[in-house]
Amino acid sequence: MRRLILLSAGFALAAGVALADDPPPMPAQGKAPAAAGRRGGTAAQRAESTREFLGLGTAPDAAAAARGQPLFVAQCSACHGETGRGGIGPSLVHSSLVLDDDHGEKLAPFLKVGRPDKGMPAFAGLSDRDRVDITEFLHQQVELIANRGTYENKNNILVGDKKRGAAFVKKNCASCHSLTGDLKGLGAKYRPLDLQRNWIFPPRDPADGPRAFQATVTTPTGVFKGRVRQVDDFQVVIVDAAGAVHAFNRGKDVKVQIVDPLQAHRELARTLKDRDMTDVTTYLETLK
Repeated sequence: MRRLILLSAGFALAAGVALADDPPPMPAQGKAPAAAGRRGGTAAQRAESTREFLGLGTAPDAAAAARGQPLFVAQCSACHGETGRGGIGPSLVHSSLVLDDDHGEKLAPFLKVGRPDKGMPAFAGLSDRDRVDITEFLHQQVELIANRGTYENKNNILVGDKKRGAAFVKKNCASCHSLTGDLKGLGAKYRPLDLQRNWIFPPRDPADGPRAFQATVTTPTGVFKGRVRQVDDFQVVIVDAAGAVHAFNRGKDVKVQIVDPLQAHRELARTLKDRDMTDVTTYLETLK
């Protein structure tokens, strides 16, 4: 059941890595994609969510894996390395015997008899539980590679100067944001990496929220204001405050002014220096 884990996770991870660029000037529809930066929850919740998304199968038994770790090191690490990724012997995290096993039903009996003709000793002296614990430890090593939900960012970005960060926010952000309003408790809502991403490139989701594109359409019959649902070279469609939908054919008598509430963020992002990013993120993380 675990045979396709590494391949599937590798494809998914490669697909998930992309260079961020300026967002398109206008979405064709009012519904924006969900923000990837708002991945909350505990490490265990993120790992479980990613496991389900990638179809990685059953999760290893953490308690059994913890018991199996010293057993594996004592019995197996001389050949296969302390994490099973190979030494003078092959890596076990890519072994079909490990990947086809779920909770020791195949691997534990194999450990009992071994493969002496190929240099793999039998571990008949271990108890049944010990052999199962070793299999769970190996499954945990596969999990740590295949399930990117278990990955942790090791680059500490909270290395900036809080005072400089506070001064930057006061100078550049106070006209739209408030420490007692939308910034209150911000540091408790996001992990540092997500916090930095969200203040530099804030997500537009939800599409009907305050971050949606707004338009003022002036026609011979009046002026109409509302949230942009669709815009192109031929037509503009808006939704007014009452929820009514208005569609206008673009022409000489129709003037359209579009306002992007996130324009200031987009312009600011082009001027940021590395020090600005770490200073502001370090300061915002203290707002809990």
